[in-house]
Amino acid sequence: MGKKEAAKKTNKKISKSLAITMIAGITFMLLFVYGTAGFLLFQYFQNEHTETTSLPTESAVGQEVEEAAPPLEEGPDRTREASVLKAPATDQVMAYQMLDSPIERSMEQVVGLKKSVVKIQAGDNQGSGVLISPYGHVVTNFHVIESSPYMAKTQFESADGFVLERDLILLGYDIQQDLAVLQLKNRNDISLKPIPLGTASSVSPGQAIVTIGSPGGMMNSVSDGIVSGIRESGGQTLIQITAPISQGSSGGALLNMKGELIGLTTFQIDESENLNFAISASDIKTLIDNNPHWVNP
Repeated sequence: MGKKEAAKKTNKKISKSLAITMIAGITFMLLFVYGTAGFLLFQYFQNEHTETTSLPTESAVGQEVEEAAPPLEEGPDRTREASVLKAPATDQVMAYQMLDSPIERSMEQVVGLKKSVVKIQAGDNQGSGVLISPYGHVVTNFHVIESSPYMAKTQFESADGFVLERDLILLGYDIQQDLAVLQLKNRNDISLKPIPLGTASSVSPGQAIVTIGSPGGMMNSVSDGIVSGIRESGGQTLIQITAPISQGSSGGALLNMKGELIGLTTFQIDESENLNFAISASDIKTLIDNNPHWVNP
């Protein structure tokens, strides 16, 4: 073999090796580029998926706001204000009732209101109270419940003639005026017929009256008489009556012949004969009106 042929053969081998090396290098570079691009794309889409699932969509946020707060009015000249969560409004109820056009009733009809007069037991004290609202509000004298104001119980006659017993919740009281407002617990299963309040202006001397209470624990005892006079004492209007008041009668009902509660029988003067007094229903109304936070639905 000549020198020229050997040189040609060597050059062919070198060219072939170089070509293989270049092809391998290009292949490696392509694999590296495409592999890196694929890895970056995978990371990108994974991050996008995580953000999408962790944050609510715009429509979801709007739906939550609309469910949390009532819709606001919109118009051409108004912009939608930011929604604000608000507590639901408390039901507004009246702790007493009044008659619009009361008429005179018979004695039997007035006495029939005795089922709305209750007997109250608070510790060792026993007295009476009057149901004045369909929500079970009861008004009585504070001295009736003074010894155990948060443990008071009541007994009253149901519509079918049974005597029922319920616990009482103390809502508020005024020691100076000797008044307290309570409420029956567990009252949903009973029918309540409150006695409407009257006013001091409707009371006059000589007017016929009926009292209902629990003197000596004898529930729904009835007496009658007349109004002897109207007395002002310590900012209160006291109604003087001839119907007797004895222990256990305090907080009982003083009724006119229209069936209105015109007062709470409260005390008698022991040193004098037949001097009995009741707190005017107008004072009861004023006290409740001045303390609306006492009232529960």
